[in-house]
Amino acid sequence: MTLEEMFRRIVRAHLGIILVCILLPMAGAAVLAARRPDPTVASLRMQVISAAPTSATQADALNSRVLAVATTPSLLSSALKAAKAPRDVTTYALKNVTAQRLGNSPIVELSVSDDNAAAAKRIVSQLATRVTQFMNQGDQATFQATMTSLVRQIDSATATRDQLVAQLRGIADVTTRSDLSVRIQTVEQLLSQLIGQRATLMATEATRDQVVLVSDTPDAVTAPSSMLPQLALALLLGLVLGLTTATLLETFRPRVNSIRALAHILEAPVLGKTSEPIENLRNTLALAARRQGVDAVVLMGADDSDAATVNKLLIGLSDRSSTPERAKKPAGRDDAGGVFDLGDATLSGFADVRFTGLPAVTPEDELTAGVVVVSGGNVLLRRLDDLDDVLKAVRWPVLGVVQRPAKRRFGRSR
Repeated sequence: MTLEEMFRRIVRAHLGIILVCILLPMAGAAVLAARRPDPTVASLRMQVISAAPTSATQADALNSRVLAVATTPSLLSSALKAAKAPRDVTTYALKNVTAQRLGNSPIVELSVSDDNAAAAKRIVSQLATRVTQFMNQGDQATFQATMTSLVRQIDSATATRDQLVAQLRGIADVTTRSDLSVRIQTVEQLLSQLIGQRATLMATEATRDQVVLVSDTPDAVTAPSSMLPQLALALLLGLVLGLTTATLLETFRPRVNSIRALAHILEAPVLGKTSEPIENLRNTLALAARRQGVDAVVLMGADDSDAATVNKLLIGLSDRSSTPERAKKPAGRDDAGGVFDLGDATLSGFADVRFTGLPAVTPEDELTAGVVVVSGGNVLLRRLDDLDDVLKAVRWPVLGVVQRPAKRRFGRSR
């Protein structure tokens, strides 16, 4: 099977079903998108460091740090509870919380999107407060532990020094006093180092950058939601569904989807179309009949939908003024398939070729009959099996195929 045949049998033959499968999801997505309110984006700006970042890399690092803290599940959950806005924490952190640096400045804008404008403002306020507190106090435990250790060491060294000084006052021996003096100097040096470390640590803490909110009032704007992603997804889903449905239909109900394919199956040529002038079609059929040595042309439809066209074609082929010779022969009877004599002067030499339907075949016709199949080119294969059974039973040669207009699809005939 070629690609062209696959396209013809699956896509072209089931184009209506495919379009319905595409349009229904797209219409549903459009309706849902139209009914869904536009989300509100509430933002607060915070200064992460006092000086401007030295590079874009450092600015990106500040932005990433703010976003990482803001999307921490425990911190975001507490902010949502404080804002009285229950949401799915994981989904909200992934889709609704963003952080954006403003150029290479130390300012980072924390934003929250929500369908409820009031809730968006409350959430971003609570979240920004918690982010600020964490970034300012997140490392205070280490600082406090270090300060406590230094104070403890300073107190111990001070106590040791005081004890040695007290011992020195009551000793007269020069050697012992010298040893105690050395020990006192050592303790005082240690004490001086510890005090210096404590002073440095306190100075560093005092000059450490503090995260501060630029404003306490969040800015809120309505962000129009785009339908394009939903429509694109619906289009893809509908296309897959339509092609799958068409493939299943073609698998369980295979059909021939072109007049050329039908002619190939019947091993016969396409002789013409019913839409062309009847004189031209009559000449073609008569010539094909004489080439095969056929006197009676039996018109047969490929399936039941072709019966009306067969009857109209028989009437058209016999609708001529009678000649004396023709008056002696059976005249056209009715639409049921009577015998029609071809006596038109334009076919001199082929006046003995007759056109008939299968129910009206006479014993004389049976001996020299040939079949012309009429079809729109879109036939179920099981219908062709019925036609094949009839052809095998009568054993008449198939002269060719005549194409009739296919069923109307989308307001036009194919």
